[in-house]
Amino acid sequence: AAAAAAAAVGREEAEAGDSVIVRRLGEEPVLVESRKGKQLTVAYGGLTMKVKAAEVARVIKAERVVPPPKAAGRKGGKRERRVTAVRVPSNTLDLRGKRLNEVGDDVAHALDRAMDLGCLYIITGRGTGQMRRFVRERLPGGPPGARVGGGA
Repeated sequence: AAAAAAAAVGREEAEAGDSVIVRRLGEEPVLVESRKGKQLTVAYGGLTMKVKAAEVARVIKAERVVPPPKAAGRKGGKRERRVTAVRVPSNTLDLRGKRLNEVGDDVAHALDRAMDLGCLYIITGRGTGQMRRFVRERLPGGPPGARVGGGA
């Protein structure tokens, strides 16, 4: 009776991210995606299945990652700026099909915007390379970690 009670407690502890062994699915552990009451949603191969908590034979707890403590902020009131590392329309300047004399103001405006966003993608296209050289000449030295890469 004590073993059955211990097994029931183990089933109740299964949370999203844990792995469980369900006898009718075999001896391989399956990942728990979510839990609603006494029903678990598990990933079995490429399928998602709903399983009753009572069907769980064993729970294998996932290792929980504790986030590091936040560093004490500076007294100056400045917050740390987050860098947007994903290319989206707001941080992208597309110069394909434009002429050199048309893009001077566009590059300056985009660089100003990049100071707020933390990241800027400039698409120059293929051509002769004049546009790429023109843009690189106008880029400031930049903060540490800034990089200029050739596109594919």
